[in-house]
Formats: sequence, structure tokens, C-alpha cells
Amino acid sequence: MSKIGPQTQGGKGLKRKLKGRMIWPYIFILPFFIIYIAFNCYPLIYTFIISLNDWDGFSQPVSVGLANYKNIFTEDPYFLKSIGNTLFFMAFDIPIVIICGLILASVFNSKKLKGAGFFRTAVFLPYITIPVAIGVLFCLLFDWNSGTVNLILAKLGLIEEHINFLGVPRLARMIVVMMICWKYIGYHMIFFNAGISGISVELYEAADVDGASAFVKFTRITIPLLKPIIEYLVIMNIIWGFQLFDEPKVLFSSWTSSSGGSGLMGGPLKSCLTAIWYIYDTSFGSQMRYGKGAAAAYGTFLFILIFSLAAFVVMKIIGRKSGED
Repeated sequence: MSKIGPQTQGGKGLKRKLKGRMIWPYIFILPFFIIYIAFNCYPLIYTFIISLNDWDGFSQPVSVGLANYKNIFTEDPYFLKSIGNTLFFMAFDIPIVIICGLILASVFNSKKLKGAGFFRTAVFLPYITIPVAIGVLFCLLFDWNSGTVNLILAKLGLIEEHINFLGVPRLARMIVVMMICWKYIGYHMIFFNAGISGISVELYEAADVDGASAFVKFTRITIPLLKPIIEYLVIMNIIWGFQLFDEPKVLFSSWTSSSGGSGLMGGPLKSCLTAIWYIYDTSFGSQMRYGKGAAAAYGTFLFILIFSLAAFVVMKIIGRKSGED
């Protein structure tokens, strides 16, 4: 019979210790995976299962296959209208917030400007304001009867009758665009401010030696070096744009309440109905159809994916062409 020497026993003990130590990292990261699966993966899978059923949240679900998806894309006109409204808001909001944020960041980084910190704080404050307060604020500004803007215009003699800003589809859309831009310009300004602060001063000094103007330095140095930030913000704006809900919902809820109405889902003629507002109303509002709301959520995700990838590809193509030039 062979005997196990001290070295062999010591080797086995060392292996057991190493195996025990290798387990601990997995034990420490296990809570994260449990929480992630419970609160991220499971809801996604369960939402897809709900989308294949007709369910009001109380009775037994009835399996309908892909009927809910067919309904939102071919039968219910309001889902695609909500997507169109969302794209309309993004078409105005994204260029405005990015261009204005970039310009403000450049101005506030100027050494000639005194009190730049105060101006940065003032511009950034709307971003940390809660959506409910923003909706109520713009309702008080543009209300038909007692809105501040109407009262000022009337006192100046610019209008004879009050303008129904929130009751006319075209004007209501512009108010929502204005509201979103007012809130998010400061956020973009902070991003660009950080990016500009990271650009080497030597590049600007070399441009000054060559006699470059401020506009040339802005277009040939600042913007090219901020391309990664611009690309990131464009993609994130597309995702945030499809998540727009709180501000327009509160705006028109406050407006109808002040006007004595019972509620106006989606604004006048559904002109301000966003994708998330449609999902909310379908699932928990007037329809109470969880299955259809879940299908709309997955449909919205599909549009987010398509437009995000399209924007990413377009920006990469533009970046290559500008690099070649």
C-alpha cells in the first residue's frame, strides 16, 4: 500500500484553500445577479408573455398570440401617431439642446466672462426641477384664461383676444418642444463644458499664433474634439425622447383642470400624445388592457432600437467623411 507523504497532503490542502478563495468573489457578486434577474430580466420576459394575452389585470388572461401587435400597428391609429409625435419632438429638441448646450458651454468657458459659475448653475437648474413642477409652470405661463404670457401680450396691446396655446395642436406641440429644451439645455451644457475643459490649451494658443478667429477655433478644434460626446448625447436623446411622458402629461392635466375639464389625453387632437403616454393610458388609463400595453412597450423598444442604430451608423459615416476631408 502506498503512503501519502507530507508534501502530497500539503499540496491537497493548498488546492482546497485556493478553491475556497475562488468561490468568495462569486458569492460577493451573486446579490447583484439575483437583483438584476429579479428586477430586469424577469419583468422583460413576463411583459412579453403578457403581450401575447388579452388581460385587464383582474380576470384570467386569454391567449391571443400576436393579435395585440397586429392591433397597435394596423388597427389602432394612436400608437403610430404617438410614435410620430415623439419623433416630431425629437426632430426639434435634439438639434436645439445640442447646439445651444455647445454654444453656452463655449461661452461660459471664456476667460473674459465673469460669473461663469453663476450662469452655469442658472442654466442647469431646470434639469434638476421635478417634471411635475415644470408641467405646472408652463401651464401657468400659457393657460388660455389666466396665463402669464397671454396677460403680458394683452397689456402690451399685441393681441386683442387671448391665444389658446394649449388648445391648438400646432401651438401645443411648440410649447412641449419649448418645455423640453428649457429643461435639458443645461444638462447638455454641463457635458460639453467638461469636454471643453479637457481640450489642451496649447491647441487654442497655436491657433491664435496662426491668426485663427474664434469661429475657426470653434469649428476646427472644439467641435471635432467633442465628437464622442456629441455622438453619445444624440443616442441618449433618442432613448430619452421615446421615454417622454411626465412633462406633457402634467401640462395638459393641469391645463384641463384649470379650465374646468376632466382631462385631455394626448393634448388637443392627440397632437402631444407620446409613446409612453400611450402605453400608460392603454395599460392603466382608459382601456385597461395590459396585453396591448405590453405589446406597445415592445413596439416602442423596436423603434428605439431602429433609430438608435440608424443614428449611430449615420454619425459614423459622417465621422469617416470628415476625417478623410
